[in-house]
Amino acid sequence: MAQSNKELNIILKNISDDQKKITNLEENESIEVLPYELGNQTPVLRGRMPGLEAVYDRFARIYAQTFSHLVRRPVTITRRSTELVSFKDYLGAITTPASLSIFGMKPLQGHALFVFEHHLVHILIDLLFGGNGWFENPPPKRELTGIETRLLSKVVLNALEDLGNAWKTLTPLEPYFERMEVNPKFASIVPQQEVVASTTFDVEINRVPYTMSICIPYLMLDPVRIQIDSGKANSDEEVNAINVSRLEENIRNSNVTIKVALGESRMSLRNFLTLKSGDQITLNQDEDKPLKVLVQGKLKFLATQGTYKGKHAVQISKIIEPQPRFKDILDQPKEDVVDKS
Repeated sequence: MAQSNKELNIILKNISDDQKKITNLEENESIEVLPYELGNQTPVLRGRMPGLEAVYDRFARIYAQTFSHLVRRPVTITRRSTELVSFKDYLGAITTPASLSIFGMKPLQGHALFVFEHHLVHILIDLLFGGNGWFENPPPKRELTGIETRLLSKVVLNALEDLGNAWKTLTPLEPYFERMEVNPKFASIVPQQEVVASTTFDVEINRVPYTMSICIPYLMLDPVRIQIDSGKANSDEEVNAINVSRLEENIRNSNVTIKVALGESRMSLRNFLTLKSGDQITLNQDEDKPLKVLVQGKLKFLATQGTYKGKHAVQISKIIEPQPRFKDILDQPKEDVVDKS
C-alpha cells in the first residue's frame, strides 16, 4: 500500500511539472509570438484570369510582327506567366537601369507599367541604330540619353497601339502614353503593398531570350472584372492580314470556265436527221444584239462579237448585277403588297 501511494505521488508531481511548463512562457523557449497588424495586410487572391491571359496572348502575336518590322529581323514574343504579386515584389525584380513606361487605359482609372529589361533596352537601341544586336560583354549600366529615351518612346507607342487592338476582343480600351522612367523609385503607380497583375513576356532576338513585362494594378481592373474572369474573347472578329492575303491570292489564281452563247434553235427530229454538210441553221440571236457570257454557268456579262489578233473574240458591253437572294417585304411597293394580300 505504501509503495502504491509513493507511485501515485510521483505521477501527480510529473503532471504538475508539465502544467507549469505549458503555462510559463518564459521557461518554454519553443513558443514564438508573431505580430499581426490589422491595418497592413496583403489580401490573398486566388484564381486565374483567362480573359486577361487571352488578351496578352493576342498582344504577343500582334506585337511580334510590329517588333520584327522595327528591328528588321524575326522576333518571337510569347507570354510566360500572369500572376498576382505585391507591387513591392514586382519592383524588386527589375534590374536598373530599365525602361519603365507609365501608361493609362481609358476609361479605366489609374496607371500601369510597361517595362523593358536592362539587356533588352540596349539590344533594342543597338538594332534601331543599325547594329547587329550582339554584345561580347554585358551592356554597361548607365543612364539613357535623351535621343535613346525618345527612340524607346516611339517603340512603346507602337506597343500600346497593339495592346489596344488586343483588348478589342474583350472590351474596348484605349491605352495612352504618360511618361518614361529609368529608376523604379520614380515609377510608383500604387502603394508598395498594393496587389498588381504582373505578366512576363519572353522576347527572342537572334535566338537569345530577353524579358519585357506589363504591370496593371488589380483594383484598376475592377470595371472589367466580369470580362476578365469569364474570358469570353471573341476571336472570330480578329482579322489576320496574312490569312486574308493568302485567301485572296488563292481565289485570284482559281480557274473558271467562260462560255459565250451564240444562239439557240429548235427543230423537229425529222429535220435534224436530214441535216448534211453545207446546211444552215437559223439561230434566235439577232446580229445587232449582244451575246450572253456565262461564267461557271451563270450569266455575268453581255458582249459584242468580233475578232482580235486573228481570233474570234467578244468585247464586254455590260456587267450583269447579281440578283438579291432575299427580298424584304418592306422594300416592295405598296400596290404589290395589297395585291398579294
